[in-house]
Amino acid sequence: MVALASPMRIAGWFVALLLAVLAVANPIAFGTRIADASYPSLLGAGSTWVSIALDQWRADIAHQGFLINYKANGSSAGRNLYINGGVDFAASEIPFQPDELNELNNSSIPRHWQYIPDVAGGTSLMYNLHAPSGNRITTLRLDADSAAKIFTGRITSWADPEIVALNPGLHIRETRMIPVIRSDGSGTSAQFSLYLADQAPGVWGAFASAQGCPAPCSLWPPFNGSINANGSDSVANFVANDVLGSGAIGYVEAGYAYGRGFPVASLHNASNNYTQPTSQNVATALTHATLYSDLTQNLTQVYRAPESNAYPMSSYSYMILPCVAPPTASPTCSTAPVPNFDAGKGFVLGTWIIYIACAGQREAAPLGYSPLPPNLVKADLDAVNRLPGHPPTPPVDYNHCPNPTLYRGGGGSSSSGPASSNAPTTSNGSTSVAPGTGNTTGVIADTGQAVPPGAARVTLAGSAARTRLLNTALAAAAGADGPSHRPLWIALLVLLLVVFTPAVIGMARRRRKGSG
Repeated sequence: MVALASPMRIAGWFVALLLAVLAVANPIAFGTRIADASYPSLLGAGSTWVSIALDQWRADIAHQGFLINYKANGSSAGRNLYINGGVDFAASEIPFQPDELNELNNSSIPRHWQYIPDVAGGTSLMYNLHAPSGNRITTLRLDADSAAKIFTGRITSWADPEIVALNPGLHIRETRMIPVIRSDGSGTSAQFSLYLADQAPGVWGAFASAQGCPAPCSLWPPFNGSINANGSDSVANFVANDVLGSGAIGYVEAGYAYGRGFPVASLHNASNNYTQPTSQNVATALTHATLYSDLTQNLTQVYRAPESNAYPMSSYSYMILPCVAPPTASPTCSTAPVPNFDAGKGFVLGTWIIYIACAGQREAAPLGYSPLPPNLVKADLDAVNRLPGHPPTPPVDYNHCPNPTLYRGGGGSSSSGPASSNAPTTSNGSTSVAPGTGNTTGVIADTGQAVPPGAARVTLAGSAARTRLLNTALAAAAGADGPSHRPLWIALLVLLLVVFTPAVIGMARRRRKGSG
């Protein structure tokens, strides 16, 4: 028994070494952190509308050694945390509101800021309906008036004559309608209310006046028959629940519906067509957006986009970042240092923004969004140069910045950039985005040119294909690309030889002595 003690201790050491090697070789599985300790971590909060994309991009940049934390707690919460210095950046679908600006401007701690668009997308109406046969309905059509009545309590049944008239020949098994609204301060709610205020002013105006929440209405007033849910995930989960959500309809960014394999309503547009919030249809509508010098958006003409494929409830999402520069560079900037935000944080945030504006946009369409056009890519890179300690920014061309809208060589670096005054300018700048009218045309125009290595030729597909694409992206985000296991096995073999060879030799010598 005494002779076995040494090999057992050696075996214990071997197990400990084995676990250590495995932890180094597969840090995701062992819960260890990839981030390089030499880089500071960042904390952000805000929009759930954009959180699918932000989570993907955070996972991507983590593979390079950067740790960026993000809490999707709603746009209003994110803006408030930024005002109070609780986060390094925020995400929101609307800019700071008047009361928030007053708080920022009168704060004893300076909080300078700048807005940058991070991705475009369509606010969609996700639903859970069935035909009398039990088959899921995927062809529901709505217009602004019916959507306004649903989400203000004026339409309460799927058998309502207005719904029937919009959907001739469609037989819906459910009669009870369950509108699902956000219970938290939400940029999605704000954008939805802005659309309804413009396109269904009579219905929305009466509701907003009675409830005291004019557009942009971030905190949607509950009404008889509505269900409240906190965050886009909760809205989508309720609608997708076939037990609780049968007959439900909610408003979310389209990626939340696509990721669950659920349909969204086709929305009536100015050309009298019904369109889906596909990447191309969103990009087409947003060529009519106007942008001010601070990059905030006016979507009035987006709602009226004349193209047959334009999705009218399209918008950009913003990130709110610190800003160190003369006010001439950006009206909300200052040359004063940013409290609790040093050059190290500026380098990490700037590196991430460059990734988002460039290679990260290749993941936009598979995740249910639409990539930024060239002029907004340039605007984002200009914003990076207003961060303390920022990294160098690349030229706005595909070879240096592989955003899919740049692959034909579009630069967006001159006339398409935002104006330097407060006058609005067109956000068209997306000349590299094919304007076609079909839902199967790629976002990237097929010009017959050779596609550069790594270019993303995005194909718009149905919900099933989008679900597969989303799952693939999320799986990629869940773990780093696995290196070859050959070095691991070689290391383990060396460990085995180093640890056990002396023990085996020692045992053999003892046997020879015993037999002698």
